[in-house]
Amino acid sequence: MGAEEDTVSRQDSGIAGDVLKEDGSSPSASEGDGPGNQAAVMDALRERNHALAQALNRAGKELTKAKTQLAQMASPPLNFALALGVDSVSFDEMGVQHASLEVLYGSRRMVLALAPGVKADRIRPGQTLLLDENMVVVQVRDQATTGPLRQVSRIMDSGRLEVKDASGASSLVGRSGVLMDTDLSVGNQVMVDPAGQLALSLVPEQEQDDLVLEEVPDVTFADIGGLDRQIDRIRDAVQLPFLHKDLFRRFSLNPPKGLLLYGPPGNGKTMIAKAVANSLSKGSGTPGVFLSVKGPELLNKFVGESERLMRRIFERARQRAGQGGPVIVFIDEMDSLLRTRGSGISSDVETTIVPQFLAELDGVEALDNVMVIGASNRVDMIDPAVLRPGRLDVKVRIDRPDRDAAASILSRYVTPDLPLKPEGGVGDLVQVLVRDIYREDQGRKVCDLLDQDGRWYPFYMSQLISGAVLRNIVDRAKTMAVKDSIRQDREVTLDADRCLQAVQEEYLDMLDSVGDQNPQQWARTAGLSVGRVADIRLIGRTDTES
Repeated sequence: MGAEEDTVSRQDSGIAGDVLKEDGSSPSASEGDGPGNQAAVMDALRERNHALAQALNRAGKELTKAKTQLAQMASPPLNFALALGVDSVSFDEMGVQHASLEVLYGSRRMVLALAPGVKADRIRPGQTLLLDENMVVVQVRDQATTGPLRQVSRIMDSGRLEVKDASGASSLVGRSGVLMDTDLSVGNQVMVDPAGQLALSLVPEQEQDDLVLEEVPDVTFADIGGLDRQIDRIRDAVQLPFLHKDLFRRFSLNPPKGLLLYGPPGNGKTMIAKAVANSLSKGSGTPGVFLSVKGPELLNKFVGESERLMRRIFERARQRAGQGGPVIVFIDEMDSLLRTRGSGISSDVETTIVPQFLAELDGVEALDNVMVIGASNRVDMIDPAVLRPGRLDVKVRIDRPDRDAAASILSRYVTPDLPLKPEGGVGDLVQVLVRDIYREDQGRKVCDLLDQDGRWYPFYMSQLISGAVLRNIVDRAKTMAVKDSIRQDREVTLDADRCLQAVQEEYLDMLDSVGDQNPQQWARTAGLSVGRVADIRLIGRTDTES
C-alpha cells in the first residue's frame, strides 16, 4: 500500500512539474510544496482532463459522421425500371416469397427477381421500380407523372390502344394498371412511358377550358348606345328565328348559322354578341350560354392539334345546346384564326383549320340552337369561303359613332347619380364633350393623309373616336375629380373643365399612337377605305392648340 502511494505521489509531482506559472516559467520545488499550490495544480489538471475528454468526444462524433457519409457515398446506385407485370410467384415451406417481374429497363424487356420484402400482389403495370446493383427489385413506387403525350386513334378488342404522336405516326401500346378500368374513347390524350410501351394515365381534356370562356352574359341591348340601327338588324336576323321557330318552319325558312360583326376596334362588337346571347336566353326561358373562343390561342404548332381543339369546342356547344338553351359561339379576332388560304402571309395553318371550321358549320351533325358570331376589324383577311351566304349569312358593320351616337354612348357613363354642378345637368355636360371632341380645327387635328391622287387632307380626332375612347375620356375626368377631392379634402364635382381637360389628354395620346406606322395597315385598322391612304404626315404637340 505504501509503494502505491509513493508511486501516485511521484506521478502527481511529475504532472505538477509540467504546470507552468502565469509568467510561463516552471514552478520551483519550494513553490510546489505548499498545500495551496498543490490544490491549484490539481484544479488545473482536472480542467485539462475535462477539456481533453470533450475534445475526444467531439472527435468521436465527427469520426462516426465521416464513417456514415463514407458508407453513404460508397453505397451502389439504384436503377429505375418500369413494371410490365408479374412473371411468377411461389412460396416455400417457410412461407418465403419467390417472385419475378417482367420489367422494362430502358428499352430492354427483362425478367428480374423480386426482393422477399416486396409483395408481388401489390405491383401493377406502369409502376416505377428500383433495382439494386444485382438487378433485384427492392422497392416499388408510384408510376411516373411526366412523359410524352399521344392521342388515341383506335381501341382494340384486347384493350390495347392505337395512338398517334404529333407527326401522325401510329403505334400500339398496352394499358397501365390505372387505365385497366378506365373508359377511353377515340380522341383522348394519354401519357405513355418514354419507350412507348404502356399508356400510363389519361390526360384530362381541359385544353378547351383554357381557350373558351363560358358565361351567362348580363349585358342587354339597353346597355349599348349609338348602335340602334345595327341592333335592329341583328335582332331581325338572330332573335326572330329563335323566338318564332314555328313561323320559320311554316315558311321553310332556315335561321342563319352565323353572324359577322366587323369594323374598327372598340365600338361594341363583343358587347353586341353578349347582348344577343342574353336576349335569346330570355326569349327561350332557358339560360343562354356564351362561349367566347380565344382565336389566337387556338393555333397550335403541332399538326392536327388546332383542328382537334376546334372539334372539341363545337362538341361542347352541341352538348350545351342539347340542354334546351341557345348557345352563342363568339370568335373574337376571327381574322387571326380563319385567314384566307394560300395568302402566304402566315404559317399556312389556315389551310387545315378553315376546312375544319367549315365542316363544323356544314357537317352532318346539326348545330341546332347554336349561333356562331365572329368579330373582326380586318374582314379583308378572312377566307371568302367563310363569309359566303349559308355560313356567316349576316354581316353587320359596326362603324365609328357620329355626334348623335357619341352623345348616346356618353349618356351611359355620365349619369345623374354622379356629383355634378346643380346648374349643369347630364345633357349639358354631354354636349360640352361632344362639341369639343368633334370640332375640326388645328386643336383636334391628328395628322395629314396623302391619298393616291397626291392630295393632302387633314385627319381629325373625331375620325378615330370609338365607344371605348369615349368611355376612357369620361374615366379620365372622373379620376381627376377623385384626385381633386382627396387633395382638397372635400367632394368636388364632375364639371366641364375636367371633362375638357380629359379630352385634351386623350387627344395628345392619339398624336403619340399614330407614330411611325405603315399607312396602308393603319388605314385598314382605322376603318378607312382600302387604298385611300398613301402616306401619313404627323404633327407635333407644339403644332396643336389647347
